[in-house]
Amino acid sequence: MQKKILLSLLSGFVVLIITWVYQNHDFTFSAEDGFISKLSLWKYKFFSAKPQHNAGFVFVNTGKDLALVDDTAGSGNIAVSDREKLYQLLHFVDSINKKPAFTLIDLQFYYRYSINPRFDTLMQNEMDKSSNLLIAILPDEKKEGVYKTPLYKAKYGYSEYGSYGSGINKFRMFNQSSIHSIPVIMDETLNGTVYKDYGLFATSGGHLCMSAIWPSYYLNDQDLKDNKYLPYAQYYTLGDLLTGIGASPDEYGKMFDNKILIIGNFELDTHSTPIGTLPGSMVVADIYLSLLNHHHIVSYWFLILSWLVFSGLSYMAWFSKVPELNLRFNFIFSPHLVNFIKSYISYFGCMFFLSIIALFIFNIQIALFLPSFIFSIIEYFSQKKYLPGK
Repeated sequence: MQKKILLSLLSGFVVLIITWVYQNHDFTFSAEDGFISKLSLWKYKFFSAKPQHNAGFVFVNTGKDLALVDDTAGSGNIAVSDREKLYQLLHFVDSINKKPAFTLIDLQFYYRYSINPRFDTLMQNEMDKSSNLLIAILPDEKKEGVYKTPLYKAKYGYSEYGSYGSGINKFRMFNQSSIHSIPVIMDETLNGTVYKDYGLFATSGGHLCMSAIWPSYYLNDQDLKDNKYLPYAQYYTLGDLLTGIGASPDEYGKMFDNKILIIGNFELDTHSTPIGTLPGSMVVADIYLSLLNHHHIVSYWFLILSWLVFSGLSYMAWFSKVPELNLRFNFIFSPHLVNFIKSYISYFGCMFFLSIIALFIFNIQIALFLPSFIFSIIEYFSQKKYLPGK
């Protein structure tokens, strides 16, 4: 009996490590994403969807203010944000006394502004004046782990979404490079949080944290445009904002005070999420709010609980069996495969209850499919269900 318990504890620990590695990578299953997103929506039917810790945002949409510039690579004209208008906004922000706490320009600057090249120089001059300004960058498709260098020099951060699911679901905050993700840089800059990436695990403010999370979507596009998040979040198109600034510079000069200014293309830079299509700039804000509300922090009590649950399921897989659902798939699959499917569904049911505890009590979301599959494999071979009559 003692050997069985030790083997179960060891197996549970190994499955926990495998699940942890999988959890902190950007890979995910589409079905798993859908399941977790529905679980999160049910959570907010019982609890408020409002974040406990909030932040003030000013979102500026450049998608309605575009200009065509010459593509020097010979692919024709390229639509980019109107940099003359963008410069006017940055110049105004740099000139006021009550400045934003942080400015994120979630736009790509890989093409020169051929309409009037001097605005590239003016843009760089304005960026040099701001110490808390960040530019989003893209990975170099030809060189793994390397990012393209934009035209402008500033602090850089990435926001690409490497999930293999159907859309943006899991977001990886660290990718073993010297450049951090935009939400992490925002948390470091605004709140002084110290992040350290050790490869297999990471820490946030000295606390164990996940390197990849399924974020909570506190903000959505339509409610933002309908001004439902006032006074915490405001939305403007770039052209309308400049018109307002021209008419009432003193009034608009106050609205940026200690806010997070996020400038992005809400029309073209959009992504599929569990709550619908969202602009990438809003996804970044939601991920930052998830970090602000500690959705990435992992409790050691939860790890102990997970180890015990995994060890119990390991014991069932090695020496007993989890109670199986009385389902009939023989008309579709072979009897051996039916046995495997039944055990998988049963283990998944156990993982479902663990995921509810994780989400509602520990405020984190965990992978379900992989550990369930591992337990099913162990049971299938340890109990020789592949033999006739099993």
